[in-house]
Amino acid sequence: MNKKILILTGSPRKNGNSDMLADAFMKGAQEKGHTVNKIEVAKLNISGCTACDMCWTKDGACVKCDDMA
Repeated sequence: MNKKILILTGSPRKNGNSDMLADAFMKGAQEKGHTVNKIEVAKLNISGCTACDMCWTKDGACVKCDDMA
């Protein structure tokens, strides 16, 4: 049975140890027929919560316009 696999990497170093390990894992999983998505979190614009509580008044939606939205 084929799986959907999500790989999250957090290191900002392109071609560093973590990146190479993730790519090797991804290649092996794809060769076995699995669907693999890799997200490089260090490249995303993610803001921290400011505890403004707007999410409680906007249907659970955060007012921050970042890559988490």
